[in-house]
Amino acid sequence: TQWAYWDGLRAFEADKHDYLQGQIGNPTGADKPNKKFYDPRVWLRKAEEAMVERCSLSMEKLSSKDTYPAKVPEAGTAPIFNFKPANPVATAATQGMNAIKGAMHKVGL
Repeated sequence: TQWAYWDGLRAFEADKHDYLQGQIGNPTGADKPNKKFYDPRVWLRKAEEAMVERCSLSMEKLSSKDTYPAKVPEAGTAPIFNFKPANPVATAATQGMNAIKGAMHKVGL
């Protein structure tokens, strides 16, 4: 996950390298400002987008995609949800993990 986050930053820097050489002047004009490329919010957004892509890929590979229904919080509310698995396979997997955790706790792990 660290690499996925960094990869978004790396790709942005490689794509906008010529714009990041100074505060003024870029390939679109010698007197054009580069403020929007220096804005740290842009860098963070690109890193987050790369992380979302990587998480989506991981979920597909682990067969957990679409296990939980997508929920969108209502405006002005805290996004706290009571998630329930969409299929019984996920429930069985959760029960199996709980059994393993219980056994580990009994032996002191």
